[in-house]
Amino acid sequence: MRSYSLIPRVLCALLLLSLAATTLPRLVARTREALTLLPLSYDSRRERQMGAWYASIQSLRRTLPKKEPVALVLGIRDTEAAIFANYYLYPIRARLYAGRNDYRNAAPDPTRPKTILAVTSEKTERTSYEVLRDRDLRAGHRVVAAPQLSESATSFVLPIAASLDGAAPETFVIEATLADLNDSWPRSALADGIGPFSNEVRMTFWPKGVSRTLRIAPGETLSYYDLVYQLYGVMESGWIQVESRLPLRTAFYFVNRGRADATRLPNVKPFATRIPQAPLHRDAKLFLLNPGDSIAVTTVGAETIPIMPHAIVTKPISAIPDVSGNVYAFVTTRELNGKTDFYWPEPRPNP
Repeated sequence: MRSYSLIPRVLCALLLLSLAATTLPRLVARTREALTLLPLSYDSRRERQMGAWYASIQSLRRTLPKKEPVALVLGIRDTEAAIFANYYLYPIRARLYAGRNDYRNAAPDPTRPKTILAVTSEKTERTSYEVLRDRDLRAGHRVVAAPQLSESATSFVLPIAASLDGAAPETFVIEATLADLNDSWPRSALADGIGPFSNEVRMTFWPKGVSRTLRIAPGETLSYYDLVYQLYGVMESGWIQVESRLPLRTAFYFVNRGRADATRLPNVKPFATRIPQAPLHRDAKLFLLNPGDSIAVTTVGAETIPIMPHAIVTKPISAIPDVSGNVYAFVTTRELNGKTDFYWPEPRPNP
């Protein structure tokens, strides 16, 4: 009987020994870690354990106003990091937003925080909506995979250029391709990419009047997923004057990234105002673009509208009107599915 009563005790002892063999090294390691952390302050202990992520939180707590709320914008896999950021940022009040779209859809809310913190598992950092948007666009894919290049030209107008957002998923950009196809020129003539045979392209964004100069080597192609923001660093709309030292082939598309649709834009040279009649859907607008250096007196139906130099004016319409004047006129309208349709003017006949 006594031999049988010893069996459970032996089994329990063997079980405890096996557990001790597997857990003792970890227990010793944890004990050593606790002794190392013991003389440190609370924040130093957290930074030692959580690394650069907690250090970024500490930096934000030192620099952010304590009485102003912040928006924690997180990615799909960063919910846990955002919850901890909310906890460690206290007493700063924080509101969580599940991505950029969640934040922008809250724009009508007057209590939406203006200060944005981007939260990931690596760090939490102060940023802007524009930077968040650019990260999303850069990480995505261009809608137009095979752009159709124009005929060669040295001077023309891009009649609309925009980098704008509406309610999610509406994200409007200009996808652009600029190609110098004169690859027969000797590359040995180039000096650091800016030699006598490289092309210089000056692109001026109006009505801001901000210019950027691009240098394109023979045979080189430049591509942009969001032309206006990448070149000028703004989320605005307008038009672009393109002036190239050498013949250039281009492709510009008005793109709604959220709906993956794209419309090829024309390269405009002369004035044109006669827009063929076409069905209008919703949000129909007439655009009047004056690329000249003087005021353009424009007639729209029975109305006279002076257009300032380099200005672009929009006017809501219910039907396509008769337009005359030294301007370039076109119409946009949105289908029920959200697609933007463009109606371009017919070229003026040569005198």
